[in-house]
Amino acid sequence: MEKTNVNLEKVLELFARRGIEKRKQATVMAGILGIQYKSAKQKLDGQRGVKFGEVQKIYDYFREKLSKRTSHNGLFIANDMHIRCNIEVDDEEVLRQESGVNYAFKDRGLWVINHTSNQIHKELKKVVKMEVLPPPKIAILDNDPEILELMESVSNRYGIDSTLFKTKAELLEQMKKNTFDAYVIDWLLDYEINTAEVVKTVRAGSDEVPVILLTGQLDQHENEIAGAIAQYGIELIEKPTRVNIIASVLIAHLFH
Repeated sequence: MEKTNVNLEKVLELFARRGIEKRKQATVMAGILGIQYKSAKQKLDGQRGVKFGEVQKIYDYFREKLSKRTSHNGLFIANDMHIRCNIEVDDEEVLRQESGVNYAFKDRGLWVINHTSNQIHKELKKVVKMEVLPPPKIAILDNDPEILELMESVSNRYGIDSTLFKTKAELLEQMKKNTFDAYVIDWLLDYEINTAEVVKTVRAGSDEVPVILLTGQLDQHENEIAGAIAQYGIELIEKPTRVNIIASVLIAHLFH
């Protein structure tokens, strides 16, 4: 059986950074999670699973950010809905599929469960355990209510939790309390106000989080936008564009 050690690796990496000696790690974990020393030792030895929520709790204790983008090894797809998860599979060859059982195939390093896709030529493995993880959270900033409503609908359709903002002040205030897994930002808001300050603030907190910049004024603001792309490593999508294109970019960043 192939087991996922993704969550355990996150914990061990954190303990190593913090200089916690191996002989003390079980005691530290037990204290943070409120579990018995024996249970913590079994988790660290790989004999018991480490849940995503437990990893998050340990990272919160040390006031470190947990990169959710690398916390999963699996993907459950139902129609358009995408769900991040951690999966354990049986490594035995599947000769016959059983009813009511999930099967996964490996794609770009992830175990994928997709009942609606054509799996005839896929090497399937029986799923013995699946831990569903929280959906990725994104912030969408645009002064057009119709675009916000449409983007929210598309995000929900693909399994992405979106928070909508009409002004950069609202988003900047929210960023003092929360972080997001990705940002979709309109470059130009009301009264010719651009969102360079927002992009700069995002990058001050993370140089990896995806930032998608929307603009319908590329001709008038080409130099400013080019400078932002070069300085902050963001992606540009010109308006008008189909929201499904934006959704595809988000899926590539958040799920794969």
